[in-house]
Amino acid sequence: MHRASALFVAAGLLLVTLTACSSDPNDNCDTALTSGSASDVVKVSGKFGEQPTVKFPTPVRTSTSQRTTNIEGTGPQIHKGQEVVVDFSIYNGTNGQQIQTTKYDGTSGSALVVGQTVPGLDKGLQCATVGSRLTVAVSPKDGLGSSASSVGVAPTDTIVIVVDVKKAYLPAANGVPQPGRPGFPTVVLAPGGRPGVTVPTTTPPTSLDVAVNKQGDGKTVTKSDTVIVHYTGVLWKERTVFDSTWDTGTPATIQLSTGQTASGTSVPAGLIDGIVGQKVGSQVTIIVPPSKAFGAQGSGPVPQNATLVYVVDILGIV
Repeated sequence: MHRASALFVAAGLLLVTLTACSSDPNDNCDTALTSGSASDVVKVSGKFGEQPTVKFPTPVRTSTSQRTTNIEGTGPQIHKGQEVVVDFSIYNGTNGQQIQTTKYDGTSGSALVVGQTVPGLDKGLQCATVGSRLTVAVSPKDGLGSSASSVGVAPTDTIVIVVDVKKAYLPAANGVPQPGRPGFPTVVLAPGGRPGVTVPTTTPPTSLDVAVNKQGDGKTVTKSDTVIVHYTGVLWKERTVFDSTWDTGTPATIQLSTGQTASGTSVPAGLIDGIVGQKVGSQVTIIVPPSKAFGAQGSGPVPQNATLVYVVDILGIV
């Protein structure tokens, strides 16, 4: 599986809460696409998860993006801000030329975050269900914009995307709330799941300590796993946020055995220790002493000998 941050990147091609509750603004399905003549004219055959046969008369043109559901999945509904794994085939609607496709080999799907691809695909994925095969006709205004010409797509071309939604990670921890622990930072959640953290005005612990804010019921994380998480990191003394995946809306992928993210950034040993042994769906607060953080050298916005507080939502295991 590879992660993608946009539909097309540079001159190459790349396809590219938040608590689950009714007040979550990302749960709104008003922006989800409906079917129309442009998406319905595309004929798609084949089994879900296997390379589809795609046929349509050219040109396919539409001024509004549309979505036709070819296979209705029975999995959970997905929403903006959620990371999903998909297989896809992309075509130029004007000439029928295939632009890009994944391997459909069962292992090498593409990971993307709904809301961070092109607008037409974001709308096409909104409120779809895992296990669905969708045909999305992306209008020019919802497409690539000024980047279109770099991949051989004219500004007026409609893009046809056939996408299999194979998997979705949790948008935020969905476990059962647990009683707060005395002396621990207080965590409050926005409707979308982003945590706000209040650090007590006391001397921090000198050893690693973990509190479970929400108890998930998913698989237990082991040291050999690669996990998908949202986290917010706070400096205990300064009481300021130094890092947060919620700022970009993209969860972090961390290989626990190496202590590195998918982008190659190292994370503190204490963060790894606090995640291992927890269950998917849990939210935990991890107090990391300097000896298991960045120590006497510090790192970027983290000063020397800083005690760190991480609030981590464990969204899934790759």
